[in-house]
Amino acid sequence: MIPIHAKKRHPAAMMYPVLACLLFTGCTSFEIPGTAFYRPSNPEYLSVSSALDLDHAVQEKAYYAVRQAKAENGVVLEVVGDSNPARTLPLPSGEQTVYVSDLLEETGVMDKLDTVAATLYRYSPGTVNGVPMEVQMSETCTHVRPESDYALQAGDRLRVWKVPNPAMGKLYNVFLGR
Repeated sequence: MIPIHAKKRHPAAMMYPVLACLLFTGCTSFEIPGTAFYRPSNPEYLSVSSALDLDHAVQEKAYYAVRQAKAENGVVLEVVGDSNPARTLPLPSGEQTVYVSDLLEETGVMDKLDTVAATLYRYSPGTVNGVPMEVQMSETCTHVRPESDYALQAGDRLRVWKVPNPAMGKLYNVFLGR
């Protein structure tokens, strides 16, 4: 009996390892399909906590707007999908406190968007985007819940976006019997 390593092999059999080396070393002109680690190219794919998911131009504008707001005792209101996505708004001087709900009502964001979701990014010198704090909304997404109606501080950034009406989702679930 001849050991396996001593058997004579066909020269074409050596082609497979060479081909595998060429295909899987990264030096290839072939487009290999995505794997489990493939990031979708959908522009609506955003994770709230990841700074890498934001468009770099938007991230840069937000960063400089927060720096300006911190220097001028103001906050940044960022409305997703608006023509002017990041507005710097002054905080009142003195002892008066402004809350997230006050900002949303007085700027007219609640009237314009109707049903919203929001995240407050609290300024922190150790981070670029700030510390995310979820703003919890009522079941109808029209009012800020009292336990997450944060008092605003200089340099805070409030990111607001429109969400579908939750009543329609409930009606749809009742119709389907879920």
